[in-house]
Amino acid sequence: MNRHARYALLAPLLVTAVAMPPTMAAQAAPAPLTPSAAPQAACKLVVAPGTNPVEYDLVMTGFRGGQLLRVSGPEKFQRNANGAGSVTEEDVKKGAYTVTSGWGRNERKTGCTKDPRPPAPVKVRITDADITGASTTPAAVDCSKPQNVTFQGKFTGTGTGEVDYFWSGQGKQSAPSLKFNAPETPTGPFVVKSPTRGAPNEPAPKVVANLSAGNVADSLTFTLTCAPGT
Repeated sequence: MNRHARYALLAPLLVTAVAMPPTMAAQAAPAPLTPSAAPQAACKLVVAPGTNPVEYDLVMTGFRGGQLLRVSGPEKFQRNANGAGSVTEEDVKKGAYTVTSGWGRNERKTGCTKDPRPPAPVKVRITDADITGASTTPAAVDCSKPQNVTFQGKFTGTGTGEVDYFWSGQGKQSAPSLKFNAPETPTGPFVVKSPTRGAPNEPAPKVVANLSAGNVADSLTFTLTCAPGT
């Protein structure tokens, strides 16, 4: 008898649960879990600025901070993203790259886009030549003996590339080249021997040097500082 009484008490509760209004059921149901948004991983092969010949950098962004990135392509290597989820690998070979992040079910592959073509090099145009100075070591020398005089120069212009130039002076000539980067680039030194003077009461020796490239040129006359009695 008591058993039947218990069943009778449970029956209204079951009916009530079935008859619960939809709004109450919705409030009672737990909210679904929504995964957090995944970072927008991206990778691009870009031309490194200011390089001639052209060099390429692989720029990876949008990964998790500190995540290990496995790179495959013309070169294979692994790098850890920084705290902001990015990393740049400089001076890589040109070609198609893929970045793999995560492991197992969370593994993710990101293809790297690349610049369609490197920028056209800017042709060099030298607009000015300048001999910036000359010196001896020490500053005051024995003028009765030939002395080394060192000249320095620079070129001004636009563009980037190899420039052939010409030094001359005191019967010596030199025709080197340099890699010019606008707006100006120094030359290599030019060293010549000074003439001598026969007596201390004669004028101090002078040295003349000339610097040129294309249609621009400069000339400088340097007067030695003679040590007393020479």
